Amino acid sequence: MSSDPTDRGELVDGFARDLTGTVVREHISLEDAVRLQHRLVDVAQQVMGSDVVFVEDYGQVRELATVGFGGGGRPRATARVEEVLARFFDAEDAVLIHGAGTGSIRAMLNGLVEPGSRIVVHEAHPYKTTLPAMRHMGLTVDYSSFDDAAGLEAYLREHRPASVYLQHVPQRLGDSHDVARVIDLVRSVCGNDVRILVDDNYAVMRSPRIGVQMGADASALSLFKLLSPHPIGAVLADRDSVGQIRRDLSSAGCQIQGPHAMAALRALVFAPVALAVQNQTVLDVAQAVTEGVGSEDYPFLAGAYAAQPGIRCAVLLFDRPVAEEFLRSAWRNGSPSQSVGEEAQFEFLPLFTYLTSTFLKSAPGLERYAVRVNPMRGGAETVLRILRAALADPEFRSAAASA
Repeated sequence: MSSDPTDRGELVDGFARDLTGTVVREHISLEDAVRLQHRLVDVAQQVMGSDVVFVEDYGQVRELATVGFGGGGRPRATARVEEVLARFFDAEDAVLIHGAGTGSIRAMLNGLVEPGSRIVVHEAHPYKTTLPAMRHMGLTVDYSSFDDAAGLEAYLREHRPASVYLQHVPQRLGDSHDVARVIDLVRSVCGNDVRILVDDNYAVMRSPRIGVQMGADASALSLFKLLSPHPIGAVLADRDSVGQIRRDLSSAGCQIQGPHAMAALRALVFAPVALAVQNQTVLDVAQAVTEGVGSEDYPFLAGAYAAQPGIRCAVLLFDRPVAEEFLRSAWRNGSPSQSVGEEAQFEFLPLFTYLTSTFLKSAPGLERYAVRVNPMRGGAETVLRILRAALADPEFRSAAASA
């Protein structure tokens, strides 16, 4: 990469345009988040009654499962939590899955997609464990730009894939498509002959609707990234598809036991408000930094963006290639250097870190100019204090001055 300041300026300007143009999925307000919390509790009350909510069933008491399970059983508390999730997300049925988001994606693919069939994905790098799951099923994976409605329609008419797979949050710099419009387009061209699957990780309890509520056949999500203390997820779909997943995972060791199911539901109650507060902090940080660019407190910065490169965060863009040096400074000055499961219950300190790998793959060089900040449960004051300390660090300033 050229070190010429003119070339560098053009590169940074290009990154800034792309960051500004990348879609940010609509995020619910704090007021709407409170309503969402209340609705979840209302649904749980209708399903569970009063004392039932305290049941932590390890499997000693079991009941026949829903239609399609083939006569097996599952922990009573698990069944009730699954019913709560299905009702809350307007789906026919829901099943809890070990393995959080990745486990749920694999279960969704296994339950709704025929091995060896054709599946189309957006022409960007999907989440790192998604393609291996598709390869293991022997799927023919085609790529089409979901940002190009006319091109996608032409592809669908010509190839008639068995499945369409969408990732709800943006996958690359410059993504602009609307998930609901893509689902509507696929339905208008293919009707119900195609299965539409949505990876809703990092969108649940943030977006007003998830995939199944927009007309998709199934949604996969991580409850671990929604404050569950256990790495479990869920698939929401029609009863037959969920029944197939349950049959595939009917071994007791594959089932989610009652205490884990109940813990996930209890945590989920707090997720919408926590994420709405986090979203407001992202907005406040981006605004404060943008207003301070060029000042003594915020040197070497070209801008800040309330973005969603996979994970909702503030993206800091530098005017020179010093991202790596800055992160080392941030880790010396108050940010953890690693995450045990970003967005998980265990995380609460603001995290300064790299942009997601799938996002960086579509924008060579961006990793040298940009970092992201996830406030977690922290406020703007805490984030900005760490940022100012990292920018004022003598070791960082020396590296930035010579860059």
